[in-house]
Amino acid sequence: MACFASRRSDTCAQYPTAVARSLEERRREGTDVRIGELAERSGVTERSLRYYEQQGLLAPLRSPAGQRLYTPADVDAVIQIQELFAAGFCSSGIRELLPSLNGARGGSASDLSRRFADAELRLEDERRSIERELSVLDELRRRLGLAPHTRVRAHRRGHDTSTPATSFDHRDRRLR
Repeated sequence: MACFASRRSDTCAQYPTAVARSLEERRREGTDVRIGELAERSGVTERSLRYYEQQGLLAPLRSPAGQRLYTPADVDAVIQIQELFAAGFCSSGIRELLPSLNGARGGSASDLSRRFADAELRLEDERRSIERELSVLDELRRRLGLAPHTRVRAHRRGHDTSTPATSFDHRDRRLR
């Protein structure tokens, strides 16, 4: 529902009083961070921030004009979200983890440990699957008489410094 400020007041009639008061306090303190500034500070795109909001990972307030208003603490939240994506969690998993990571009620260290252990098991399973696929690919290459695979891969947890021949789709960890 759109919200427009009246000419006499900065607050929106549709905002609850506490939110309107909070907006006014934040405006006076100058602590609001707009989407472009948050994107710059956290190193993500504005589109990513909108996606995080859509997925329930961030919950910015809105100005009477409808602009997203973030707090300086949201910079740390975005960095934490990025770290969780990099660790292989999906947005729905991150949404479930955030309360525990931020010390909210209902989250415990044992729950976090279990979720991280589950993620590690899933990633190890993916690694085994990828290793099987690479083995099949090498066997096909050998059987078809193609040149042997010469790109050096470090064993376990190493990084391959060569450029992949095809793009990598992080969503399902399969080559396109």
